[in-house]
Amino acid sequence: MTSLLELLLASGIVALGSLLQAASGLGAGLIVVPLLSMLSLDWVPGPCVAASLLLSWLMFWRGRQVVVRQNLVAMLGGLALGIAIAASLLRQLPLDSLGLVFGCLIVLAVLVSLTPLRLPITRLSAGLTGIAAGLMGTLAGIGAPVLALFYQHERGPALRATLGLLYFLSSLVMLAALHSVGRFGGLEVGRSLQLFPGVMLGYWVSPRLAHWLDRGYSQTAVLVIALLSSTVLIGQSLLKLQS
Repeated sequence: MTSLLELLLASGIVALGSLLQAASGLGAGLIVVPLLSMLSLDWVPGPCVAASLLLSWLMFWRGRQVVVRQNLVAMLGGLALGIAIAASLLRQLPLDSLGLVFGCLIVLAVLVSLTPLRLPITRLSAGLTGIAAGLMGTLAGIGAPVLALFYQHERGPALRATLGLLYFLSSLVMLAALHSVGRFGGLEVGRSLQLFPGVMLGYWVSPRLAHWLDRGYSQTAVLVIALLSSTVLIGQSLLKLQS
């Protein structure tokens, strides 16, 4: 059973993630996943993915008229394939190793976010990007940086709306895949509902603080927090595996 302190900490973490996502455009999972994992692996990836559904829908709905439709089908196909591959991997991974997997994937996501690489906009690149995002999203709840890299040339409203749609649809498939391998059941649904207030608090506060946060420092802050917390998570996981 979740203690009150753990619930308050988890709610604060997802509120911070939602707030920084609105300010920097980076997926909240970069900081939410490692911090929640240090509280308890029961919070990830299922509850973390489910809690982001509402935020993703709101991002899409606000800019639904400017969604980038080019190569969207190829991207969704890649996402579905990546999710299926990740689900089969999750079936084989022991629970004790998940923290190490999450930590390593988060470090990879940070490196992807820092790269100046500009991906060519083709059906093939869209499909491959979708596969990578589906794998990372299902295994650790952090597929956003790969998608953001693909759409980085788009204007802000179109970027947020398109990513919101992709996050929402892929999250639904991820949850179905996690359920099929026994990683998203009644316990995880309950934990997801416990995270919703934190997500909404971060979304509600973000317009009031965005002009303070978005001065060129918020993205750096997200990446530094993600890198530090994932390093701690990797260290914790290695100690547990050795004990």
